[in-house]
Amino acid sequence: MGKEQNRENALERVNLMLARRDSAWLDSLANEIRVNTGAKVSRSEIVRAALSTLAELHRLAPMAPTRLIPLHSCKSRDELALAGTLAVRRAAFV
Repeated sequence: MGKEQNRENALERVNLMLARRDSAWLDSLANEIRVNTGAKVSRSEIVRAALSTLAELHRLAPMAPTRLIPLHSCKSRDELALAGTLAVRRAAFV
């Protein structure tokens, strides 16, 4: 792995404000993963995975405009959540 890729994958601390129910859900999912697999997955890892998922949706949306909502057209958290939710539902119920 080159220096450029190391820099790209380096972690950076950020502050993130979450609703209490979202924070509780992260804890619940981390616990569920631990109980079912024995693996300890942190809340940060779950959030990073969610970001990777959104990045993939953002990459693919222009290729399937009739099936996916482009994230760059969203104007709020709710619209972003809707775009992600619809993508998951369409994938699950093909």
